[in-house]
Amino acid sequence: MNYPYQQRFEKYLTRQMLAASTISSYQQDLNDFFNYLRHFNFNYQEKPAVHLLQESDIREYLTMLLVKRSVKYSTYNKVLSHLTRYFEYLFHENLVQVLPPLFLHGKKELKPTIAALDWPEKLEDLLADNGLSLYTRLTLLLCAHFYPVSEFLQPGFYTVLKKETLTSAERHFMLTFQTFIQPLQEKQKTADLFLKQRFDPIAPQLTLSALHKYLKGDAPKCPFPLGPQKLYQNAICHYLKHHQQVTDQAIMTSLHLTPMSLNYYRQLYWRSKN
Repeated sequence: MNYPYQQRFEKYLTRQMLAASTISSYQQDLNDFFNYLRHFNFNYQEKPAVHLLQESDIREYLTMLLVKRSVKYSTYNKVLSHLTRYFEYLFHENLVQVLPPLFLHGKKELKPTIAALDWPEKLEDLLADNGLSLYTRLTLLLCAHFYPVSEFLQPGFYTVLKKETLTSAERHFMLTFQTFIQPLQEKQKTADLFLKQRFDPIAPQLTLSALHKYLKGDAPKCPFPLGPQKLYQNAICHYLKHHQQVTDQAIMTSLHLTPMSLNYYRQLYWRSKN
């Protein structure tokens, strides 16, 4: 299915002397964006009009790319750039009255520092630190066991965690966490681990943006970045730093990685040393 004003927009791109491969990339990204809106955006399903789209609709789609599809920042930035140029064209053609992506910004991928890589070595002390929120401490625990936020915020993840081998300190923390989460689990009628405080029978799980609020509140108390993607990335690089003689297959099993992902994180680790 075509996206709105596809022929007009792609003729404009052709007049701008863009390569056919670049125009094809625009087409793929815009088709995917509007396909997502048709299937998952209630407002667009109700009124499928491009001029009614808002910043929140763009932000929701971009967040989905990061959380559900685990795209790299380079892909995120490309998609945002394509959406921005598309809406700028519509605006100048008087087809829309606002620019939804106007205040959205690209993601900057920073190299991990050696100091940040070593945070898993402090995990026992971090889990025992009552100055940190329980959601922050659980995030640290799960990232230290090489689970990305896109996985551990999903419904049913608690069944995966049950199979994980935990240390004595980690088990002690989980007992503390269970005391905290049990009333919420009863309220929300789910055994999931990251839950909203207010009752939500449709989607009781904590959102990524809500988790970030807990992490942001705890950020001044930690000497390393608390972003879940950064924690996960640095935990993997820390493992690679200390397991350079382990076979690739054993590493992929321990870190839940594909061969392509393992190669990516190896390159990331070696860049952090230079």
